[in-house]
Amino acid sequence: MKNTILTVFLLLAMAGSLFAQVSANTVGAGQSIPKIFIKRALTLHFIAPEKITYVDIPKGLIGDLPDKNLLRIKIPDSAKIKEAFIGVLTILGEKRIKQYSIIFEERPETAFTSLIDIRMGEMRVIDPKSSMISSAELDSIAREMLERQPVKAEVRKKKYGIRATLNGIVSVGEFLLLDLGFENTTHVPYEIDGLRFRLEDQKQHKATTVQSLELVPLSSLQDVTVFGQHYRNIFVLRRLTFPDHKVLKVELSEKQISGRAITFSIHHSDILKAKEVIIRH
Repeated sequence: MKNTILTVFLLLAMAGSLFAQVSANTVGAGQSIPKIFIKRALTLHFIAPEKITYVDIPKGLIGDLPDKNLLRIKIPDSAKIKEAFIGVLTILGEKRIKQYSIIFEERPETAFTSLIDIRMGEMRVIDPKSSMISSAELDSIAREMLERQPVKAEVRKKKYGIRATLNGIVSVGEFLLLDLGFENTTHVPYEIDGLRFRLEDQKQHKATTVQSLELVPLSSLQDVTVFGQHYRNIFVLRRLTFPDHKVLKVELSEKQISGRAITFSIHHSDILKAKEVIIRH
């Protein structure tokens, strides 16, 4: 009898230890899962600081991703909720993870919130040794660049009353951030048709075929379609190297029938002088 009681006690102790280990692995050492209350007819919106790559939604709830960093969940009309604790919601970003305990509650005095803004510091880094750079980190660097006044802005082209400047280049890991500016000295607003990047031969001969490679930016900080006097934006490209006889052509084109297009070159020497930013994880 004593042996049976001792065996049961040991099994319970082992189970408790295992549960604690699983909880620690799921939540993160020294962290507790925050509670989020939900009720019928309430949609919860979670805004993540980086792109959401995966979600694990508790059984009994439905959800979708309206945008790359926005998750929304709710209780479907057909769901039968029997317990207050619905389950754990897991949100995985590009480099970080966050979890919430979803609690069903219908008491009117409960403090409900429909918008949960996830802070970067609240998320747990999945792999601290990873050198991968997230889109949120790139956006943060780009915003800092845009907030600062250019120190060495170089006018690269003047045409049709438009002045194009290269304000700076920043190198972050495998990415290049190009700070470009355009000034419209005319009284006619400039409606942007597009801004293109092409890798071309520096010297083009009429007898030879022009070799041109289109480079599509991974992102831009601002989505601007028209500007009156000033336009400045940060464009993210994958870091590239090219021989001296090649140049990176930047072309801004206009939608208007006048078609004021302005093109200028970024040389290999400009890329080599890029300011390097190192992200510490």
